[in-house]
Amino acid sequence: MTQALETSISLPQQEQHFFRYGLSWEKFKDIQNSFANLPGVRLFYCQGVLEIVGVGKLHEAISGLIAGLLIIYFEIKEIEFFPSGSFNQVIPGIVDYQADLSYCFGRDKDRPDLCIEVVITSGSPIKLQKYKLMQIPEV
Repeated sequence: MTQALETSISLPQQEQHFFRYGLSWEKFKDIQNSFANLPGVRLFYCQGVLEIVGVGKLHEAISGLIAGLLIIYFEIKEIEFFPSGSFNQVIPGIVDYQADLSYCFGRDKDRPDLCIEVVITSGSPIKLQKYKLMQIPEV
């Protein structure tokens, strides 16, 4: 038996952001653990600033299209690449984040050579700082 909903829920298309300043690394790790099994939410930490972002369908669609285009480009230009996705990049006590897409060139490395950020709404105060701290050459 199927049942149609009488009213529909309209979710916002843009990303939702929440910031908290002056947060210790330990408090961040506690908050991060409490969000561990919640899909569609990403937590970033950079030098005492916590950012919580709700990632929507539009964000994921654009990220997927960029990934497809980059792979085609790398193949055409015969660039050896290693996609490293959105794994956690961490300097304990200082920064913890996930790029939307990341790639190493030439060989697989601990830190990617290129990180891609898909920004649907305005960027955050820590958006580029975290990459600077991780010494990522291209964003």
